[in-house]
Amino acid sequence: TTLANTKPIDYEKVRELASIGLTDEQIAVSIGVSRSTITRRKREDAAFDAAIRDGKQAGLTAVTNSLFGAATDETKPNMSAAIFYLKNRGQGAWRDRTEVDANINGGIEVTHDIDAALQALRDAGVDPSSL
Repeated sequence: TTLANTKPIDYEKVRELASIGLTDEQIAVSIGVSRSTITRRKREDAAFDAAIRDGKQAGLTAVTNSLFGAATDETKPNMSAAIFYLKNRGQGAWRDRTEVDANINGGIEVTHDIDAALQALRDAGVDPSSL
């Protein structure tokens, strides 16, 4: 598919590249365009933007399904996959750490006596204008 005055781009190829986890920069190199072309096409061409978004979502879905399948395999469940899945999808119930929320209310007022500070410097033999 092509826009006026632009290089034709195979949207299915773009979708495929996005689905295997390539970044926009890597997709640009793979299809022979600049990174700015990818950015512009995503902004100006809804079908192109959809190809990238759909591809990235397809890749994420495939990995999520694979992780879930490994974690729940009835014959040989992968405990690392199960732990990872629960920690990231368990809505906070499965964690290695505890988060503490500390709110401290109050104010600090700092006052400076510039004249006293300058005099202390003079008394110590330091010329304030030399600093």
